[in-house]
Parts: sequence; C-alpha cells; structure tokens
Amino acid sequence: MARKIFYNRRSRRRMVAVAGLCVGAAMLFSAGVYTGKTFPTLFSIASLSGAAPVVAEIAPVTLAAAEF
Repeated sequence: MARKIFYNRRSRRRMVAVAGLCVGAAMLFSAGVYTGKTFPTLFSIASLSGAAPVVAEIAPVTLAAAEF
C-alpha cells in the first residue's frame, strides 16, 4: 500500500512538471509570434545585409485566409 501511494505521488509530480514545461513552451511560442508581428524587420533576410537601413515605420504584415 505504501508503495502505491509513493508511485502515485511521483506520477503527480511528473505530470505537474510536464504541464509546466508545456505552459512554458506555449508562452515562449506566443512571445515569439508577438515579437515577429511587432518587429518584422528583425526577422527578414533583407535586414541582415548592412546596405538596407532598418525602417521604424513598417506596415504590419497580415496573412490572407488562404495563406494561413
């Protein structure tokens, strides 16, 4: 009986740890999507070359329903 309780407690801790990792990954993904939509010039290949200046006023990028 004591063993069964011990294993159940370990299983609960493992599930809480996995749930925490999933929540952390979701938050990181959401932050990346928000950053990509807010600062698209940081993620464009054109901004990697030194010749292209970084422009502060850029129209937000929107996807059509067929592209998403």
